Amino acid sequence: MHSPYKLLKYPLALAFLILLAGFAPKHWQANPVLEKILAQLTSFTKNYPQEKAYLHLDKPYYAAGEDLWFKAYLVNGADNTPSLMSKVLYVELLNEQDSIYSRAVVPVENGVGKGDFALQDTIPEGKYRLRAYTSWMQNFDEDYFYHQDLQIWNPRTSDVATTASFQFIPQTSGDSVVATVTVKDQRESPLRQTPFTYRTTIHQKTASVRKGVTNANGTSQIRFFLPHTEKPHAAQLAVTVQPEGKRPTKHQFLVPNPSQRLDVQFMPEGGHLVADMWSMVGVKVTNAAGMGQDLQGGIYDQTGKKVADFKTQKFGMGRFGLVPQKGMTYQARVKDGAGKEVTYPLPAAQAEGVVLAVDNSKKDNIKMKIFLVGYSSESNRPQSISIVGQSGGRVYFTGHVAQPKELLMVDVPRANFPTGVAQFTLFSETGTPLAERLVFVNHQQHLQLTLTPDQPSYKTREKVTMRLQAKDHTGKPVSGHFSVAVTDAQKVELVENGSSILTHLLLTSDLRGHIEQPGYYFSSENPEVTLALDNLMLTQGWRRFVWKDILAGKMPTASFPMEQSLTVGGTVLKPSGKQEPFALLTLYDLRNITNMAKDTADAQGKFRFGVNGITDSTYLVVKAKPAKGKGSLELRLDKSLPIAKVQPRAPFGPLPESISAAQQSYLKANREQLRLDQLSGKSILLGDIDIKARKEAAETPYYNGLLTHPDRTVKSSELVQGLDLLNNLNGRVAGIMLRNGNISMRGAGPPLYLLDGMPVDVEYIRGISVMEVERIDIIKPGPTAVMYGTEGGNGVIVVSLKKGSTGASTASRFSGTAGYTGVRFQNAREFYMPLYDQPQKEEKPDFRTTIFWSPAVQTDTDGHAEFSFFAADAPTTYRALVEGFTAYGQLGHGTATLQVKKAL
Repeated sequence: MHSPYKLLKYPLALAFLILLAGFAPKHWQANPVLEKILAQLTSFTKNYPQEKAYLHLDKPYYAAGEDLWFKAYLVNGADNTPSLMSKVLYVELLNEQDSIYSRAVVPVENGVGKGDFALQDTIPEGKYRLRAYTSWMQNFDEDYFYHQDLQIWNPRTSDVATTASFQFIPQTSGDSVVATVTVKDQRESPLRQTPFTYRTTIHQKTASVRKGVTNANGTSQIRFFLPHTEKPHAAQLAVTVQPEGKRPTKHQFLVPNPSQRLDVQFMPEGGHLVADMWSMVGVKVTNAAGMGQDLQGGIYDQTGKKVADFKTQKFGMGRFGLVPQKGMTYQARVKDGAGKEVTYPLPAAQAEGVVLAVDNSKKDNIKMKIFLVGYSSESNRPQSISIVGQSGGRVYFTGHVAQPKELLMVDVPRANFPTGVAQFTLFSETGTPLAERLVFVNHQQHLQLTLTPDQPSYKTREKVTMRLQAKDHTGKPVSGHFSVAVTDAQKVELVENGSSILTHLLLTSDLRGHIEQPGYYFSSENPEVTLALDNLMLTQGWRRFVWKDILAGKMPTASFPMEQSLTVGGTVLKPSGKQEPFALLTLYDLRNITNMAKDTADAQGKFRFGVNGITDSTYLVVKAKPAKGKGSLELRLDKSLPIAKVQPRAPFGPLPESISAAQQSYLKANREQLRLDQLSGKSILLGDIDIKARKEAAETPYYNGLLTHPDRTVKSSELVQGLDLLNNLNGRVAGIMLRNGNISMRGAGPPLYLLDGMPVDVEYIRGISVMEVERIDIIKPGPTAVMYGTEGGNGVIVVSLKKGSTGASTASRFSGTAGYTGVRFQNAREFYMPLYDQPQKEEKPDFRTTIFWSPAVQTDTDGHAEFSFFAADAPTTYRALVEGFTAYGQLGHGTATLQVKKAL
């Protein structure tokens, strides 16, 4: 085959250049332009280090009433070692409307954390997305958060499965939409003559409810009009199915973008087409849902002459070669679904420029050819070319050549780069980026993880012991942190070419946008997979930073801190609104009053406490006092970290999917588990019950800061108008005496005063109107009061204000106290496993689909770890999946299977 470079219309002077990586000779490093580039990149990497998050889930899909278990891995972007920058991870479950359905705040230690989501019986069925990020990651694009799509079913509310497909008929001002609704039971049998109601929401305007009924095939067509819009989710369709004798079931569908026009992008290798020079052109085709679309067509010049053919190879991506002629424009011609010809323009060719061609198929070297094309004068021509190759912000290759010829050939040693995405950029003598290319380097140096059961097979409910052996790529045992999930393979099937710790941390976390089936790129080393991976590098794009901004010293604004803990911070103010400098602050935990911390505000009245272990059971209060003398102060606590804005991500709208046999079996097991839960009283579905009244909740002893039952409670009805609170208590409660305007109990010193759970001075209690008080609780000196620490040793008086009291905010505003209402760490739960080697209170069927889950499997220095669990009731195949990392950033993913047979 002839080289395409022979198509050049003028001879090229050939200069062969081999550049060394990292340890280049000193005369390379002495170049001032290259030194500036490296200095600016080093500064960026040092001041803005990157973090990556990954979640290992126990299953790829879930159903209502289950627990979603996850282990979090937080790593340094440069080398995948455990990140110590952040110790707080935010994990969110997003619904189809891109709203946060549930949120967990997870503590992270040495790069690992764990958590879960309890999926309610009434959770709406649909496509969900998990998102995970740290505070520091919010300084950068949301594309680089962790994202994972997953399906959540709800067979508990109904046996009905409803799907919808959409057809669009273009009109002048919008589209006529024909929605075909299909209603089936969980066995995929159509529900004939089944009534339903539906309503549409278009541009946030909801239409009236309409009725429909399915035909003999279980389908029905709905028609509505959708005006033109640029928004991807302009309309929603809500369908409520009402099978005879069953509870109505509501299903929500996002209407996809009605545009039938494909998004076709052409991306010349290196960045530009240059006239009279052969270039590789990447092509990326996506449909209205944002998913890759197969396409083929031709490339034509402005005279109508066909100059090339193209065809996508995998996931809507492909490539073709082109020699653009000077002064010519080009377009692609393709046929749409209706057979109509559609055209898409190609980028215009420059008269002069640099063309970069990269061959990443060789074993030892990444080969580059750099062409300087079309320069009519020396003043426009680059006087030097510098090359920088980096991965994860670290430079692994540099080179520089002065007075470059028309062709430079560069061999880059592959061994100098770690596994992952590498970026090569060419710069001129002024530091202007000339061309750029991504390549993927894969040394196949992942951990070798082997899971071995202690028997060839097991009986139902028999104890299973498995051993994990972890080795590096050379076979050397390694210690590391791992998570293991064991699931019923006949009910839980893996997503085809789904995400893993390898695909995410080594590939997709460095690319923008949605990557389809990332596991495909790690599935083999055959030419088809290798080409698809290079097409991804050619078209997807790496933009963790922009060279132009880096070289200009334009750095991102780091508005979000690296959180080493949850913090309680704020500002102390005088009643005038001015800051109170150097105020004395005390942080109390009213659930454990002996647990307190003290600090001093700065000159601007600001303060910040770092607090470990803030959970739902923590009740934190901050109290401020002037550094000198007495006086009223206002305490304003900072708001919690703002929730990161949720950006729509592909796939947009619903994707037609049928339920597989394994998934049907999984949903059947979920319904059986619901039946058991209802019999045991663990689950009650209210359906459409209309609740007419609510029983008053029993009062808890932990009322407004109380840690125990009070010795005496004075209700608002007992208080006398015209007397302040202290005089109301004098003589009314045994043991309380008022002396010189101060209360004492049993002759002790001043008691601890709490106002709505917050410590306050006695003067603030005096100023509270009796009309504002709901109740006063008294705890007398003694063993109970000691629970409040030394300040409560003389007794405790807790004043609770009425809800909605106008005087409450005034009374407490300048009390110098404030309660923490920010985010809290999730209370970690443990995965439940039955112990069948111990006597059971009662025999219950075991329908578990997640048989075992552990986020805390650690191998020793010999690379060994062991764990045990008991099999469930179904004779089946179990699939065990392990993922994890070492302290040196080595990543691993492994699977194993074991057989469970029916007990004789």
